[in-house]
Amino acid sequence: MISVIIPTLNAQKYIEKLIDKLKAQKLEQELEIIVIDSASDDKTVQIARDAGARVLEINRAEFDHGGTRNLGWRSANGDIICFMTQDALPVDDLYLSNLIQGFEDNDVVMISGRQVPKSDANYVERLTRAFNYPAISNVRSQKDIESMGIKAYFFSDVCAAYRRSFLEETGGFDSPIISNEDMLLAAKALQAGYRVRYEAKAEVYHSHNFS
Repeated sequence: MISVIIPTLNAQKYIEKLIDKLKAQKLEQELEIIVIDSASDDKTVQIARDAGARVLEINRAEFDHGGTRNLGWRSANGDIICFMTQDALPVDDLYLSNLIQGFEDNDVVMISGRQVPKSDANYVERLTRAFNYPAISNVRSQKDIESMGIKAYFFSDVCAAYRRSFLEETGGFDSPIISNEDMLLAAKALQAGYRVRYEAKAEVYHSHNFS
């Protein structure tokens, strides 16, 4: 089984379309969708339940980038755990199958996908996405740390997949943590001798026009 976990807060305008896109994925495995909502003020919870997701509700003050994701995978049934953010949207119906295919390599324990800028993305966002999420896939191991530096650890839970066995082995994400829970776990994976993959064929639309 594949479990997709989505932390949400006031995601009313995103969540139904995201869940529908996930349910339309072409997969051989059974799919489970879990939404963890941080006391949204809008209709996120009801929309998610009506769309077929299992919803876990937490107090807003309890949200933590590591701890909330730990709650998600520990509550899930899948042996592959995928994370998405509420404002990311799969480009096509092969997103999940492309994302997890890298697990055919037994040493790969984490895989992140490609973030494609939305149609309204400004120049800076397009440049950032092109630099961080190129069209060519790669696999990093401990031997790449010296040459790549911190980029060897680059990883994003905007669209990512983990082996459940790896999360159980390591205890999952550090908590509390305010950001970069994903890169910290990638660093631990490489230091432990595992491999981390970036899969360019697994694409989601995701960008922000910050000032």
